[in-house]
Amino acid sequence: MSAETDGNDGIRDRVQSKGEKAAADLASALIGSPAFGQAVSAAVAARDRAAEAQRAAMGAMGLSSQDEADRLQRRVRVLSDRLEETEDRLDAALEQIRELRVELKGSGGKKKS
Repeated sequence: MSAETDGNDGIRDRVQSKGEKAAADLASALIGSPAFGQAVSAAVAARDRAAEAQRAAMGAMGLSSQDEADRLQRRVRVLSDRLEETEDRLDAALEQIRELRVELKGSGGKKKS
């Protein structure tokens, strides 16, 4: 590497280091600030109120919320799994019936003593 490249790398490292320190200092100041904590709490409360208002508005229009849609999707998936399991059991039962018919035809339909 040339001396110029080494110099640029050194400057970039120092600027990056100072930037990281400044960001860390700012984060520490914000975390320790009661005003910042109150602002975050107010923002979270506002988000919750907005979400509740959205759910109420969607309900008034007869639309489902995302939570309700997710619940419905999970329920449909469970029902689909149960239906598939029932189909498998029915297929197995039909196969057993076929095997029994073959056995009965092979014995001439007569009971063995």
